Amino acid sequence: MLFMAIFQYDPSDRDELIRQRIELDTRKLGVNIIGEWLDLSGQRVFCLFEAENETHLTAAVFPWSNMGVVDIIPVMEMDKALKLYKKLAK
Repeated sequence: MLFMAIFQYDPSDRDELIRQRIELDTRKLGVNIIGEWLDLSGQRVFCLFEAENETHLTAAVFPWSNMGVVDIIPVMEMDKALKLYKKLAK
């Protein structure tokens, strides 16, 4: 399943956040990171990733939970969602 994580951190944690991200081996988390983006206007990171279950989801979020707030949003590709909605509407 796909998830969008929006991580908001305190500016004072920026250097630690960068250090942790450089050192983090995402393969050990059991998730597939599809993309990561830094909000250039604020202290946020966006991460689109795939996780098979709640254990992998928790493993992906845990390393960051001591430096800020992580919002996890389950997402679906629009084409896939539209096909599903069309099928459900019948």
